[in-house]
Amino acid sequence: MTTTFSQICPVFFKEHASCQTGEKAKEFHGTKAFCVCDKGISDCGIADKIIASLEEAGIETKLYDGVLPDAPDTMIDSAANIARNFDADIVIGIGGGSSLDAAKSISVLLDNPGPIHQYYLSKNVSFTSDTPLICIPTASGTGSEVTNVSVVHDHVTHAKETVIKKPSLAIVDPVLTLGLSPFTTAITAMDALSHAVEAYTTKIPNPHSDALALYAIRLITSNIVTAFKDGSNLEARISLSKASTLAGIAFNDAITHLGHAAAHEFGIRFQMPHGLACALTLPVVLTFAGDALPQRSIDIAKSMELALPKDCRGKEAAKLASEHMKFIMKALEIPSLKKQGITRQEAVDCARDAYEKAFFIAYTPRRITVPQLAELIGQMYDTYQ
Repeated sequence: MTTTFSQICPVFFKEHASCQTGEKAKEFHGTKAFCVCDKGISDCGIADKIIASLEEAGIETKLYDGVLPDAPDTMIDSAANIARNFDADIVIGIGGGSSLDAAKSISVLLDNPGPIHQYYLSKNVSFTSDTPLICIPTASGTGSEVTNVSVVHDHVTHAKETVIKKPSLAIVDPVLTLGLSPFTTAITAMDALSHAVEAYTTKIPNPHSDALALYAIRLITSNIVTAFKDGSNLEARISLSKASTLAGIAFNDAITHLGHAAAHEFGIRFQMPHGLACALTLPVVLTFAGDALPQRSIDIAKSMELALPKDCRGKEAAKLASEHMKFIMKALEIPSLKKQGITRQEAVDCARDAYEKAFFIAYTPRRITVPQLAELIGQMYDTYQ
């Protein structure tokens, strides 16, 4: 077997690591830092602390706190113009997935003329981007700080497009997650869990992604309910931060598949937070894997620390893992598609666009068709109410 393992950037992980952002930015010879976040991160004071670290290091800063959910292309173009006028020579992304993805695409436009839609992966255009980029997550979910993917919502096609940009450094500070609400804690961790599960059940895993994905599954399923019930539990927060980053490294190599294809379309059609959409796909993704990858389903169930019967088969392990997932989702008060006011037909109608817009559907462990994906989405609706 020939395979390639990768980790696209170093990770600086410790409590209060974000207080050393200025020191780390100096290592990249940054003099003018363009800081990217949403209004919530600026209002709660997190951005101010990071900016203070940068300014203490003698780095001039400009804050852009206009990031919108799902990083629209028009917002990225506008922010990049501000960054150019500031003559930024380093970009600092602070926040959740949308902010980190926006920071990635903004840094691309500091090295290339806009608009950003020219650089979608689907356009198959070659470009380079050398502007240093530091990504600082404030939630334990997307893993965007360690992936080369920037997800951009195109305002014309309403598709989630991909722009490729590697961070130069990830600064992961679990303390930044202590203020997350229970709901945000739940859905971000479920996003990370979906990364780990799908990375382990993709067509192109490798030993590196496998090890990280299984460890992430163990960390998340062991700590998610604790963090949900007690957001001040630092040990649980550290475990979720670690898991999110490891799952991000895993899926950057191994890629996601049908769960994320459906989740992206749920997000676009129903304005559903991405982590919530991912959570709703997980029970069915797990049972699907039982048919396609029986031994890997056993591995996942063991990582969840489930008690498996002697001589347990893959389908049985997958069913147990799926039931355990629904138990966790109930404990986290994850609302079902039905409880969100979505009809079964509306959910099933997502299948064609989910299939056609998501290139990574090709990495599903067993080939599926649009009708089969529609059937699976129907199961997502029916099996968790």
